[in-house]
Amino acid sequence: MTEMYAPEALDTGDIASRAAEDKLWYLLVLTGLVSLGIGAVVLAHPSRSLTTFSVIVGIYLLVAGVIVIAKTVSDQDRGAGGMLLGILALIAGVVVIRHPSQSLVAVSLAIGLFFLVDGALDLARAITGPRRLLHLLRGGLLLAAGVAIVSSPHITVKTLAILTGIALCLNGAIQIIEGFMLRERERAST
Repeated sequence: MTEMYAPEALDTGDIASRAAEDKLWYLLVLTGLVSLGIGAVVLAHPSRSLTTFSVIVGIYLLVAGVIVIAKTVSDQDRGAGGMLLGILALIAGVVVIRHPSQSLVAVSLAIGLFFLVDGALDLARAITGPRRLLHLLRGGLLLAAGVAIVSSPHITVKTLAILTGIALCLNGAIQIIEGFMLRERERAST
C-alpha cells in the first residue's frame, strides 16, 4: 500500500496547537509590557549603580522565566526550547540578583547569554514557524544585543544599562504586537 501525503496545514494537531497558542495571547502582551516597562526604567537612569541595575533586570528575568515556562507547559508547539529558555531566564535572574555588586562581568554574562539563547530560539522559530518576520526581527535584535554585551570585555554599567534597556524596550514592543496579532487571529477563527 502507498501512503498518502497530507500537508501540514491540514493536520488537526497543528491547528489545535495554533488555537491553544492563540488563546494565550495575553501572556505575550504581559511579557511585552514587563519588558517595555523594565527597559524604560533602565533607560531613564542608565548610570545607576550596578546593584540597582542588577536587581531591576534580575526581577525581569525571573518574571520572564516564569511566564515562558507557563506558556511552554500549556503549548505543545514550543517544546524543549521554551523550557530551556525559561530555566535559563530563572538561573540568570537568580545569578544577577544574588551577586549584584560582586562583578559586572558576571552580571553582563548572565544577561548576554540570556539574550543570545532567546535570540537564537527566535531565529529558529523564524525559519520553521508562523509570524516569521516578527521572530526574525526579535531574534536578530536579541542576538545582536547578546553579542554586543558578551563580547565587550570592559563594558561599563552605563553601557550595559543602555544596551539592555534598548533591547528590552524593542523586545517588549515586538512581543506586544505579536500578542495582539494572536488575539486578532483568535477572534477571526471564532
